[in-house]
Amino acid sequence: MKEKTQMKPAAAMPRLTEIDKRMLQFWKEHDSFEKLRTLRRDRPPFRFVDGPITANNPMGVHHAWGRTLKDAFIRYKAMRGFSCRYQNGFDCQGLWVEVEVEKEIGCKGKPDIERYGIDKFSRKCRERVDRFSRIQAEQSVRLGQWMDWDNSYYTHTDTNILGIWHFLKLCHKNGWLTQKALPMPWCPRCGTSLSEHEMSGSHQDLKHLSVFVHLPLQDDPKRRLLLWTTTPWTLSANTAAAVNPELQYAEVSSPQWDHTLILCKDAIDKIKAFTPKVLRVFSGSELVGLRFETFFPEFEAQKDVVHKVVAWSQVDAKEGSGIVHIAPGCGREDHELGQEQGLRQICPVDDNGNFLSGFGWLTGRNASSVADDVAGALEKAGKLLKSEMYTHSYPVCWRCKSEIIFRLVNEWFIRSEEIKPRLIQAAQAVNWMPDYIGKRMEDWLQNMGDWCISRKRFWGLPLPFYICKDCGEFTVVGSREELKKLAVDPAKVDALPELHKPWIDGVDIRCPKCTQPVTRVVEVGDCWLDAGIVPYSTTGYFQDRAAWEKQYPIEWVCEMREQVRLWFYSMLFMGVTISGRAPYEKVLSYERVISEEGTKFSKTGYMIHFDEAVEKLGGDAM
Repeated sequence: MKEKTQMKPAAAMPRLTEIDKRMLQFWKEHDSFEKLRTLRRDRPPFRFVDGPITANNPMGVHHAWGRTLKDAFIRYKAMRGFSCRYQNGFDCQGLWVEVEVEKEIGCKGKPDIERYGIDKFSRKCRERVDRFSRIQAEQSVRLGQWMDWDNSYYTHTDTNILGIWHFLKLCHKNGWLTQKALPMPWCPRCGTSLSEHEMSGSHQDLKHLSVFVHLPLQDDPKRRLLLWTTTPWTLSANTAAAVNPELQYAEVSSPQWDHTLILCKDAIDKIKAFTPKVLRVFSGSELVGLRFETFFPEFEAQKDVVHKVVAWSQVDAKEGSGIVHIAPGCGREDHELGQEQGLRQICPVDDNGNFLSGFGWLTGRNASSVADDVAGALEKAGKLLKSEMYTHSYPVCWRCKSEIIFRLVNEWFIRSEEIKPRLIQAAQAVNWMPDYIGKRMEDWLQNMGDWCISRKRFWGLPLPFYICKDCGEFTVVGSREELKKLAVDPAKVDALPELHKPWIDGVDIRCPKCTQPVTRVVEVGDCWLDAGIVPYSTTGYFQDRAAWEKQYPIEWVCEMREQVRLWFYSMLFMGVTISGRAPYEKVLSYERVISEEGTKFSKTGYMIHFDEAVEKLGGDAM
């Protein structure tokens, strides 16, 4: 008879958090980190710069993942005998901090901040940065990361700001700075425009009311153009309709109408419920130049506008009717076409997305809430064919998640045409790991437009731009010394508590050309300028050029894939501008952390909090 097999007791789970804490205590008691630094002090350097984490909230596990990679590489280099650079970085300015402070103090937008006081708001932003940089440092220590935490860099310091002023001065000398009016992605809640690299990846599948609308031709109101849009609010700013001269168009009738409709032949199926009958087919070129009555001709803003059909090769019939409503003040492509065709540019809404005067019953209404009423008004005017909900990919604000609009606004840009070939060449000299990250960077550079660097906000880099109202002279201040030299009252420069709004706005300069007092522009800078300058502001470029030479170029940086269009790009742009080459030799990029359903982890979406995870599974699991 066989003996019964004895079941072995299940192995006890290791007490991971206890092991972590014993190791942390051991390092502390034996001063292990400082002993390592002392041993390696005179050895060849490992030139590393930390990509700054935003000091705005406690960490999630997706932040810890990236920090473990940096820690592993630095430890490896230290074990190989290199003297390592252990400076941690904190990103401290921009919309992400402002939005969280707004929540803290009960503000719902820019008007509330202005009533609260910009000085108090700026101090609250600084307090938030101080609080969460301490928390993140404590969490990183708990993770087991070795850094010189008392020597971290912060992007809101005057040193960092002055570094960016130096860069912008160079851009001005190169003739790259320009202010121009463009329809920008605009967040009505935050009251600011957003740049291309901020908008990338910020689309969501949303439902909006779409309308098919017919407009009578001026020479024969019984013949009507059929147009389609998913943004009914923009119909108030219409100045043209676009057709593709190479496509075939049809004029159709229906027992339900007392007029005919003109649309692309390939779009007829979209109105099949009206049993349309094709009367004739013709080339789109036949429509070019015809004039029509716009959607709301009674609006004061539409008076004296010539509404005509224009040619546009990008028109197709995959969506809509094959005749496109054109509002040059509400869309980038519309604006470009408008410039080619000499069309009027009408911007119907203000900073908060509210309609301006001149738009009749819409005046004072918010663009986000008028779609149904616009459709109702068009139906009453006999111009609405049908309306329906339409699901499409639509951009939202990367920070507050409000739906954005496109709004014609004056912004500051760095022209990229001249530097683009140099950026591409510099990127090709970098060792990208894995290889496809380098291909993503080259694709981004090939397709990038001018860099929009201005934001109409508060807690950020004050753009050092001064435009004289008397003679038009444009001055860019490149240093504190230059600001003091040009200042109407130099003592005010010495008295500045920091280079932020509203304090910096109390310093006027004398126009170098006509000597009249000049006030700084109101805008602050794109937060990616803050992070892009760190290869210079943190390595002694502006203080000790000889010491900087030993730290430059950076040997290795490491961040997630998304930073191709963000930190890696801004560093590359600023590096090529300042020193003629990429500021880094090797770039390691990793994929984002995702949930079981495939959605990415983020502070504003789904995430697992670091503190919760580390106390359950320990730091080694991450």
